[in-house]
Amino acid sequence: MKKVLLLAVALMLIFSVATLLWARESGQPGIAGTPHDVGVMTGDDTLEPCAMCHSPHSGTGDYPIWNRDQAAQTYTLYDSPSYDMNENKQPQAPSSLCLVCHNGVFSSLVNYPGPGSHTNENYDYEMNPTFWAMLGTDLTNDHPISFTYDPTKDNNQDNNGFPPPQPCPTAPWRLWIPGDQGLLTYPLYGTGATADQFECATCHSVHDTIAYIGKQMTGGKSVGTQVFFLRSSNAGSDMCNDCHVNRW
Repeated sequence: MKKVLLLAVALMLIFSVATLLWARESGQPGIAGTPHDVGVMTGDDTLEPCAMCHSPHSGTGDYPIWNRDQAAQTYTLYDSPSYDMNENKQPQAPSSLCLVCHNGVFSSLVNYPGPGSHTNENYDYEMNPTFWAMLGTDLTNDHPISFTYDPTKDNNQDNNGFPPPQPCPTAPWRLWIPGDQGLLTYPLYGTGATADQFECATCHSVHDTIAYIGKQMTGGKSVGTQVFFLRSSNAGSDMCNDCHVNRW
């Protein structure tokens, strides 16, 4: 019996690794071939894809070993009479890092990962609105970010039915918003024991870690029925409904 169990476990591991390798080679999930691939951004496939955002040494000091430099920006965030969680904050990390590229403002590389530390103008970058989402610094027409996720403020007027966040078993210092079938799908961010901030990365996975139907690239542009980098498929607005439960 023990040998049968060991054989079953071994086969499971083999199939798991094979599945991951297939997913990596097929381009989903992963950075390669997505709009976050610097080769797709620039048309130069000799550039280092990880260096576009990360440096193994001498980054800016922002997590995770952040490698892009941009002057501080001031943003106008979403607000409305029924938005009860507005705290008038400026974007917090990791949203502030996402916006370095998606605010349309020029940014440059801090450290090219070659011999010694130096910049490399091939990685200097300004968002191209023809191909990628350029949100600008006025975010009043975008989903709220950098607010404390507090379902108790979902009053009778709004009645979205926000689910309460749950602790992640493997990371007890972080809370997650349950998604489809109660799975911990949408992470909340911040510091300390609560980590209850809703950020861009709550809904988006920058490394495109989830495979779902509808993603398609043509000429370096996302043209499918679903966009890249979602934490779950939004077919039929399912992802929206994971939070706005009563609004379906």
